[in-house]
Amino acid sequence: MKRWVVTWVVVAASASPAYAQSSVRISGSVYGGVGLNWGGPSRTHLAGPGSIMFSGKEDMGGGNAVLFKLENGFNAGTGTNASATTFFDKQSFVGLQGDWGTLRAGRVYTPAFATLALVADPSGTFSVLTSTGLMESHGVRLNNGIIYNSPGFDPWTYRRTGVYGALAHYFGESSTGGASRNAATGLNLGYGKGPLVLELSHQRTNRYTSERQDVDARSTLLAANYDFGPVTGYIAYSDNDARNVIAGVKTKDSNDLLLGATVPVGAGLVTVLYVRKHDKRAIDNDANLIGAAYDYPLSKRTKFTIGYARIHNENPANHYKLANGYTGTTAANGGTSAVQLGVTYRF
Repeated sequence: MKRWVVTWVVVAASASPAYAQSSVRISGSVYGGVGLNWGGPSRTHLAGPGSIMFSGKEDMGGGNAVLFKLENGFNAGTGTNASATTFFDKQSFVGLQGDWGTLRAGRVYTPAFATLALVADPSGTFSVLTSTGLMESHGVRLNNGIIYNSPGFDPWTYRRTGVYGALAHYFGESSTGGASRNAATGLNLGYGKGPLVLELSHQRTNRYTSERQDVDARSTLLAANYDFGPVTGYIAYSDNDARNVIAGVKTKDSNDLLLGATVPVGAGLVTVLYVRKHDKRAIDNDANLIGAAYDYPLSKRTKFTIGYARIHNENPANHYKLANGYTGTTAANGGTSAVQLGVTYRF
């Protein structure tokens, strides 16, 4: 398949000068492993998250380019799509890029999740100890979005060159209610140069599910990481709240603190993470997440990972669970402790 794509690009390039600077690429990853879980209904789960992405970029001249990405998530253990309703459930967008920045439209990551995954979380959320076990995920990616990234951050390569920012809006396109129903707006502002990356993000989201559930949610996240040499340190703090505007009840009011680090050990890399959730409501649903993982490169494209994570819930009646693809668990069968053993191949 990859040979066919390269041939197609070469033929297209020779057929017309307009395609001389265009390219289409197939890339992705496949993970296979086992998740050992405690504190849930079952102990062992097959873990097999993977993705395949079609991406392309065409030089339009004058420093401008057209770009696109179509990314599908799947379960390698069953061969099924990660989403039962959406084929390109991870990313699906087309955009324009130039010296003025990048403008994309479609299903795209929110600026807030980009801060969490690219700046705050030492695992990049690709591990059993992903911070999304407790940290607010900010919707991860939303439909019907349009997002602008200023110069200073390239969303195609994730390269930072100083001060940058992003502004995004996701249209709810609800058949009932106003334009704000199920819509979201987010932004971030950051600095990345040398060993320091510092980023502030904010997002507001409306989640309407019925005449009794119309929730307005807000989250602000400040994150930073610093490369001290062999060790890179991570720190983040978020403030989150949500209110059911129909019932007038606050459904969320919490703060999250994250501390983490990555440390080279031999040929591999150790990642450690701590997250503290402080629930300020009367229900007092506080929790802590701790975890560590070791990635060992088996080749240029393949790595072996062993990891452990544990969530301690101070209110057992309202507890969080470790539920992600790297443990092979869901919210229904996840536990409070898990071990990850597996191999990732990137292509």
